Amino acid sequence: MSSAGEYTYKYPRPGMTVDTAIVAKPSGKDPAQILLIKRGKPPCEGSWALPGGFVDENEPLVSAAARELKEETGLDAGEAYLTQVGAFGDPGRDPRGWTISVTYAALVPGSSSVKGADDAAEAQWFALSEVPTQLAFDHKLLIRSVFEKLQSSSDASSSDDLRKSLQAGAKRLEGPWEPPKE
Repeated sequence: MSSAGEYTYKYPRPGMTVDTAIVAKPSGKDPAQILLIKRGKPPCEGSWALPGGFVDENEPLVSAAARELKEETGLDAGEAYLTQVGAFGDPGRDPRGWTISVTYAALVPGSSSVKGADDAAEAQWFALSEVPTQLAFDHKLLIRSVFEKLQSSSDASSSDDLRKSLQAGAKRLEGPWEPPKE
């Protein structure tokens, strides 16, 4: 028998992570863009990825997503409405072990200044048509899923440019992702 607050689990438990896709709507001559970070530490060091990381104990998922975004890029989720895109947990997605990531997305009016920090060596905006196809972990799948989900948003329905950019970005990322080798 265990005392209050202590449990014994028969089955292993995964690590819980969050990832956040911030997509800036087309603005003036700037195309629609997505914010990525270059990983500064293993695993996948030097690879582009969505801002994200592990959820702290007793931390709500959306709060963890906003915290990781701020820590790695300096961007405050602030007024951006983070919407949950889905949960991803395919075997092999993270060489550190079994992890499940809950991915969030937000459309923002335009890109703003960002700077890589914490375990991100860089932070950079990419046009949706220029997202690298070799990404950390399974982020090719995550970003494609984000683009597909955002296509049905009211913002995309009212902007032909945004809808077409999301479609082209998703098409560019079609196909399987490769498990990280680290």
